[in-house]
Order: sequence, then structure tokens, then C-alpha cells
Amino acid sequence: MFRVMALTVIRDRGSLALAFVLPPVIFMIFAAIFASVGGGDFRLQVALGASPDAPIPARLEQALREDDSLRMLPGVSASREAIAELIQKGRADVGLFVKAPAAADAEAPFIVLVDPGKLIAGSIMTGQLQRMIASELPEIALARTAITVEQLAGGFTIEQKVRLDAALVAVAEGNGATSDSAPLVTTEQVGPSRGGTAAIAYYAGAVSILFLLFSSLQSAAMLIEERDTGILDRIAVGPAGTDVVVIGKFLFLTVQGVVQVSLIFLAAVLLHDLELAPRFGAWLLVTVTASTAAAGLGLAVASACTSKLQAQTISTFVVLVSSALGGSMVPRFMMPPWLQDIGWFTPNAWTVEAYYGILWRDERLRELLAELSLLGLVALVALGASIVVSRFRLSM
Repeated sequence: MFRVMALTVIRDRGSLALAFVLPPVIFMIFAAIFASVGGGDFRLQVALGASPDAPIPARLEQALREDDSLRMLPGVSASREAIAELIQKGRADVGLFVKAPAAADAEAPFIVLVDPGKLIAGSIMTGQLQRMIASELPEIALARTAITVEQLAGGFTIEQKVRLDAALVAVAEGNGATSDSAPLVTTEQVGPSRGGTAAIAYYAGAVSILFLLFSSLQSAAMLIEERDTGILDRIAVGPAGTDVVVIGKFLFLTVQGVVQVSLIFLAAVLLHDLELAPRFGAWLLVTVTASTAAAGLGLAVASACTSKLQAQTISTFVVLVSSALGGSMVPRFMMPPWLQDIGWFTPNAWTVEAYYGILWRDERLRELLAELSLLGLVALVALGASIVVSRFRLSM
């Protein structure tokens, strides 16, 4: 029995790939993601801004732009709203805004702006910023401590202020000691005030496209059974040929996908207060488009495969790799830049961005045209390929 099973696996290239190729591929993807988060190639995309009366210290800006763990967007925005807009549109993972002269404001002068769906990015940026301030601008921390002491003591004399200024200059030049100070950095969330539904909106979309691909690829494999049992041959005698089979299955898989996604989002609405009703039209359009793309891909794979086992093997491989790269398992902002670029070649990334855009960023349909066009193109090309391949196999 050992010999029989060994020969079965060796002769089945699909089983070989599923058993010995897929595991290391998935491992390499997750290793690249989590190794980067641990200090490797993880790089946050950061938008920088400052109010007109609070220029960013040159040493701090230089340190930020030279830090290997950050990808600073070019230029410095003049308003907090501009930074928030970049974050909400997904052009930046996190933002840093300097709102007032550091030594003259009792509140924290450095504001880290973060999307509620990427709170870990805000924590990482806050830690990096505090480290840079301590190493590049220690006089800021000391100055804020002095302000607190002055308020408690009822004010400094002129002589004490002169001595304090001299000490701050010495610290700035690296010739003085520093001490603990009040917090210099605060974190603020941007976007609509809807509680903790940002992560729910993200993962509802991520899980939806994951199971759309799984169910469509598995259900489409029935086409192979119908071809092997001769059902397609009998249907081909009719005026529509095999096209009616492929198109009929495409419509069914699309409707099945819409129902499946609806159940996922219904759970999100009932259990996590996700606001779907105001955006129902846009949500339905994204859902239908994503379902057609998944259905088309499932039929294309089923048409190209020669056996149901082969189709199931390829389906598992495609779904797991696509989901790992496209953000269905781990948010894409946590991936190194090169892996994020690869992720754009998967339908998962397009679908997740579309759902997150309408449900959290309040994007209009014209702002989703890129994602919707790509998903629609995939559906049309895959459906066309399925029809052509089915005709070709029938003629053999």
C-alpha cells in the first residue's frame, strides 16, 4: 500500500505540486511579510505635513527621508486635511503633521494620522518618530519639560530663562544631558466616525473574494464531469452548442457568488454594525463584478483541465497564492513594496480595495473605475476563453 500510494502521488503532477510546491510557496510569502514587519523590508508610506507657523526641523525631516523603514511621499503638505485626504484615499499608510512650534505649545506638536483600518501602522510610526526625536532633536523634549516646570513654579526669572536657552543650545549641539518629558507625539484617527468598522469593512471584502474564488473554482469543476459523461456531446447537438452550458454555468456561479457575499456582509451588518444601506448600490455593483470575475476564472480553469482532480488541485493552488498576495489573509500595507506590487496582479487586491473604498473611504463610483474595469475585463476574457476551449475540446 505504501508503494501504491507513493506511485500514485509521483505520477500525479497535481498532487505533487499540492503536497510539495504549494507549502513552501505559501511559507515564502508569509515569511517575506512577517520578516519585513520584524525589521526587514517593511516600509510604511508616509505623508508629511506642517502648518505654516510650524516648519519641520531640517534634521528631523532628513532623518525621516533617510530612514529605510519609511517611504516618504515627496513634498510637505500645508494642512492636516490634505494629509488626511491622502490617507483616506489609500495613497499613504500613515501621516505626520506638525501643528505648532514645539517649544511653545502645551499640547503634543507632532500628530500621527492613521486610518482606523491600519492602526498598527500608526503605532509603528509613533515609535519611529519618538526614536528620531530622541536622537535628532533632544532639545525639544527638554524644552517641553522646562515649560511644565515653569507652569508649576509660577514662572522663571530672566536669568533662569537665559540659562535655560543656553542649556537647550548645548543639548541641540550634543553637549548637554536630556531628561524625560511630556509626550511629544499623539495619534489621531482620520476618516468617518463609525467606531471600529474600518477593519470589519476590510475583512468583509477580503473574506468575500477568498470564498468567491474557492466556490466558483470548485463548482465550475462540474463542467469536467459533464464533458466526461457525454452530457456536453448531447447538448452540443442543439442550436446553441456548448456555449449555452458555459454561459448558463457562468450566470449561476455569478448569482451564487452574490448570495454568498450577501450573507457575509449581512453578518457584518448585524453583528458589527457595518453601515451598508447608504452605499448599497455601489456595494451591489462591486459584488456583481467580483462574482463575474470569479465565475469566469473558475470556468476558464475547468475548461482547460482534463480531470476534476486536476481542476481541484489547480484551484487550491491559485486561490491560496492569490489570496496571500492580494490581501485576503494579511493586509497589503504590511507587505514589503515588491510584494505589494505583485499583489496588484490578483483579483483579491482589486476587490478588497473596491469594498474598502465604498464602505469606509466613501469613494464615488468614478473613483472605483480602475478596480471595476479590471474585474470586468477578467470576467469577459475568462468567459471568452472558456467558450473557445469548450468548443475546441468538443471538436477533438
